[in-house]
Amino acid sequence: MTRNSTAETARLFAEVDETKRVWRYLEQPVVEQGRPLPAPSQDWETLRADYDAHGYCFVADAAGPDLIRSLKERVIEQFIGEQGLDGVQDRPYGTEAVYNLLNKGEVFSRLLLHPLVDKVIEHSLGESFLLSAFNSHSTKPGSLAQGLHLDQMYIGAPTPMALVCNAVWMLDDFTEENGGTRVIPGSHRWSAEAVAAAYQGLEPASVNAPGTIASQAPAGTCMVFDGRLLHGAGSNCTSDQARHALFAYYCRPFIRQLENPFLSIDDSVMMSFSPEIRKQLGYQSWAFCGGCEGPGRAPPLDIVRPTRRIGVMHRTAALEDSRPLPAMTSTATVTASGIG
Repeated sequence: MTRNSTAETARLFAEVDETKRVWRYLEQPVVEQGRPLPAPSQDWETLRADYDAHGYCFVADAAGPDLIRSLKERVIEQFIGEQGLDGVQDRPYGTEAVYNLLNKGEVFSRLLLHPLVDKVIEHSLGESFLLSAFNSHSTKPGSLAQGLHLDQMYIGAPTPMALVCNAVWMLDDFTEENGGTRVIPGSHRWSAEAVAAAYQGLEPASVNAPGTIASQAPAGTCMVFDGRLLHGAGSNCTSDQARHALFAYYCRPFIRQLENPFLSIDDSVMMSFSPEIRKQLGYQSWAFCGGCEGPGRAPPLDIVRPTRRIGVMHRTAALEDSRPLPAMTSTATVTASGIG
């Protein structure tokens, strides 16, 4: 079968038809009015209803104590090692960030493919979602609050569905006192005008934004929230308690990822991941997007840098042996042989 065959084209259009059921432009969730605020749970129906109504949910006991301890130790160790380098960012409101975690320790990949967390993400973004970035944020004692913002603010327009979402892995308890992420429940369903009135951007603030509540849950919880939800880091009012968390940021398959994994992650590290993780990093096609050697053709999962012999390039006009070879120009017409 050639790339341009009728069968290949039919397959691509069939994939487009399949994706319509996860776009949710017209299929909005039924929201339970007056639903209590989310609490940690492992019940899928509870998580789904919390997410739809309030824009976030808490997956209880998503990571065990031993894994949380290893993750926290590795984050602190990496932060110390990157002091003064480009990899660490000390933000003005008192949060220390380390980026591109998947390239900085095998332990971080253990959080991916969590069945219940991924089910919430798929509910929000549809099938074939991508891991857009994976970073750590540590809020220091005495830090300022972060302005209210949206995680899909760069889209520049309100959308009837989430285009991104965040999974926050809590390495410490999130409390009112240590600045647990503040949210306005239900703001993911607000009008553009209401969002604009409350929006503050990323600048630090001396006090927590009015109308917000702190996300409070024990270490090991994973909080998943809609990219349209107004939120911001709270002020850490403690004198000696840093608050550590990992932020796995996801997007729909037609959105460009924040971190370019094909440049950021070493080849040997990429190949150490399971095919399922590599798919989340972009080694998959979706409809006409993300193909390899043609629109919609799935990239191979067994190699990182596909180097294929696709044929020898020839001029379209046959040349006699005795004729001088004319200079090749940028407008020369060529064909490829050996492409199957």
